[in-house]
Formats: sequence, C-alpha cells, structure tokens
Amino acid sequence: MRKWVLASLVFSCGILLRLPAFTRALLSDDEAIYATTAAAMARGELLYRDVVDHKPPLIYHMYQAGFALFGAFNTHGAHLLVLLAVLATGGLLWKLAQRGAPDGASGAVAAFLFLVFSTTWHDYDALAANCELFLLVPQTAAAWLLLRVVDSGETQRTRVALEHLAIGLLVGCSALFKYQGLTFLGVSAGLLGWAAVTLRISFARAVSGLCIEGLAAFVPAGIYLAICLASGNAADAVYWFAFNFSYLGAGLSGLLALRQAFWRLGLIGGIAIVPYGLGLWAAVHLTRKVVRAIRAPDRAACLGVQPPGDLLALLWLVTSAVAVSAGGRFFGHYFHLVLPALSLLAAPRVLALWRRGRDMRLLLSVLCAGPALVFFLLATVARPLAERWDEGEPPYESVSRRMVALTGPGDRVFVWGNSPQLYVLARRPLGARFTFCNYMTGESPGTPTESGGWDADASSFPESWDMLFADLETRRPLLFVDAAAAGWDGYDKFPLARYPRLAAYVAAHYIVAETTSGVVLYRRKS
Repeated sequence: MRKWVLASLVFSCGILLRLPAFTRALLSDDEAIYATTAAAMARGELLYRDVVDHKPPLIYHMYQAGFALFGAFNTHGAHLLVLLAVLATGGLLWKLAQRGAPDGASGAVAAFLFLVFSTTWHDYDALAANCELFLLVPQTAAAWLLLRVVDSGETQRTRVALEHLAIGLLVGCSALFKYQGLTFLGVSAGLLGWAAVTLRISFARAVSGLCIEGLAAFVPAGIYLAICLASGNAADAVYWFAFNFSYLGAGLSGLLALRQAFWRLGLIGGIAIVPYGLGLWAAVHLTRKVVRAIRAPDRAACLGVQPPGDLLALLWLVTSAVAVSAGGRFFGHYFHLVLPALSLLAAPRVLALWRRGRDMRLLLSVLCAGPALVFFLLATVARPLAERWDEGEPPYESVSRRMVALTGPGDRVFVWGNSPQLYVLARRPLGARFTFCNYMTGESPGTPTESGGWDADASSFPESWDMLFADLETRRPLLFVDAAAAGWDGYDKFPLARYPRLAAYVAAHYIVAETTSGVVLYRRKS
C-alpha cells in the first residue's frame, strides 16, 4: 500500500507540474512548426516534398495523432501525448533504479527527480511538446532491456538475441524523433564491453549483440524510407536528411560553443541543483573508481564489483552529453536528454542525505519544491512577468485574426519571416512548402546570425529559393504576410527589399490589403 501511495504522489506531482501547458495554444516556435507541418500532412501533403522541415519524421506524426484527439491545429493533443511520454519515462526510470537496490525508494526518487526537474525551466523549453521528451521513452526502455541482457549472462541465448534486436529497434525509433538518439548505441557498446571484460558474457557474445543492435537501429528508418518510396517522397526525405549535416556545421564551435555550454549548464544546473549537483558528483566519483579498476592488476575482478546499473547511468550521461553538444546550440530543451541519467545517478545520494535527519530533509525539500513552484507560477499566474523577462512575444493573435478576416478556411497564405505561429492561430494552409524562411535567409537559430553578428547569407540554402518561387507560382497563396516589415522574430535584418527577386514577385502579383501591428498583409491580384 505504501508503494502505491508513493507512486500516486510522485506521478501526480509530474501531472500537476505539466498542466500549465494546457492553458496556452502554443508554447514555442518549435511547436508552431510541428503543428503547421502536421496539419499539412493531415491534408494529404507529403513530408519533405510538399511540406518541409529537416527534423526526423516521428514528431510530426505525434502532432498528427494529437490533432486526431483534439482537432486540427490544436496542440493540446500533443501536450497530452508528451505528458504520457514523460510519465512513461518516469515509470521506466523507477524500474531501472530499483534493479539491484536494497529497497524500492531509489526508484521513487529517480522518477521524482525526472518528473519534477523536467519542468524547472522556461515553459517554451520545459513544457513544450519537443522531440527530446518523446525520444526518452524508447531510449529508457532500451536502457532497461540492456540491463536485462547484461544480467542474463550466457543463458537463454535466443531470448537475449531477441532483446538485442528490441534494443536496436528502440534506439532506431528514438532516432526518428532526433538523430542524436543513435548515440545510445555507445551505452550498449560500453556496457557489453564491460560484461565481456568481467567474463559475464563472452567477447563473441558481446560483439554479436552489438552488431544486432546496430543493424536493428536502422530498420525503423529503412521502413520509413520504404513507405516514402511507395508514396513518392523518398528522394526528398534523403535530400532533407542530408541537410542536417550543414545545419550542424552552421552551429557554434570552439570557444563560442564552450562558453554557451557552460553558461546554459550553469543556469539549468544551478536551478536543478539536486539532480545536477548530486548526479555529476556521483558521475565523477564513479569515473574515478572505474579508472582505478582499469589500472589495477586484477582488472576484471575490480571492474566486476561495479554495479551495472551505475555504469549504465554513467555511460548514458556521457552519450547524452554528446547528443546535447551536437551543433553547439545548447537550447534548454536539449538538456532533457541528460536528465534521466542524472536522476539515476543522484537517487542513491538523495536517499542517503534524506536519512541524515530533519534539517537535511528540509533543505532537500526546498531545493526540489522551490524551483518547481517558481516555474509553475511563471507558467500560470505570473505569466506576464515571464513575458517581460523574455522581452514579450509579437502580437500574433491580432495579426492572425486579420488573416482570418481576409481569407476563407481553404485559402492558402504565406508568411515571410520566422513566425509559424501565424499559420496555427489563423488555421490556414501553407502557401509554400516552408513553415519559416530561414532556409532562404540563412538565419540559424542559436547562432549570431540571429543578432547580425554572423553573415546569414553564408548559411542560406540557395536551392530553397527555387523551391519557394515554384510553390508561390503553383499554390498562389491568397495572402502574402510580411512579418519582416514589423521586425518580428529577428527578421528586421531580412526585409523584402533585400531580395529583389522576391520583392519584384510581390509587386507584380500582390497589392497591399492592410497593415496590422507593423505587419504588411498583401492580397493576391485577381
């Protein structure tokens, strides 16, 4: 009974802290992009051909599933699905932390730390239905299966082979949310190598298991490409997959990336001091023990006493840190990827401190409840204060209402800028395949191209201009919305006049209908 009461309290806390997501239509630019893309797909348009974003496909299908629950352009379906994903991850972490633990309390603490501190940041990062939170479900399930494989030893080879296959498939599914999900294969390689060195399994068994996982990890992508081949958009899917390499290359590097990493880690880790402080301390302590064991004369015996669950958490933290660092952008929602491993590492330390007495319990309670309460209030009653800190959002609602007034439900619109929120709030279909214009202008989120410190033209994708004009001529959007004229979302640097070909096209085919909040709305000539 105590276990069920404890589970109810932990998961109820996770639900409560995510309820503010259901009070707003959109939490972030990313949500607007996913929703606009999913709405186009629901109308029968093909991803990567008729509607383009360079991320892997599953996030858009999750938003499609959410639309099936709550209606087109309604992101609360995605918010419900991400809530379920977070709860599932918490449940799997509970099971992971319990393996080899003397009692069930470690599982409850690990789940609690994840559920609470996945919300303690700005709502547009922490609460938004982003790829990382969906990715963690198959990744955590793979971690649980990997521990089962290591504990199985040399017995039940057929079942273990199937578990290796399942691990690879789960890793492949996580990569269809975010390509960096493949980094979990590094966890498998490290833990299977440890099991081989400590003679839990043979070296051949470890190699064959890793090969099965590696091959299986590409099966979900192969199945998706086969579906695309049958639908006619396989070449487009490969084309935009290849774009990711240039996107990663356009990110921060060197000292700029290092400075951004430490700045963001200091902010997020300083707020989530319990999992980050205790988790990183545990990781350093465990790393020292592993290094000493490797240097010892009886290496296998010294390594064999290390708990496999702790080693898995350490390897998971390292590979997740690599995933967070890819591209050098370090957005807040990227840090969701390291939180499960930190929660597993920190849980035993939290329990040890908790048992020291009342004063330590009070301190831990404040350090956990304080950040959660602050960000819950900033996402609800103190939302105006949060908006002032974030320098406010443009008046998307007022412009979207004018877009609705000037068009019918089936009329296509095109927004020049980086403001996909307008498509969602106006509930109008895309006038081109792009939900934002960064491919043409070269603005790359998370880099100095946003502030003008870097030359954005160097990051532009020249082929996207031909795609844009082909779409404008084929789809002929009734409304051309110039959000850059109002300087929204950093587009004061990219006015129409900077692009003579586009300005000439607008002048030839559109007339000014009105100007609202600085945004110029052009209506297509008859």
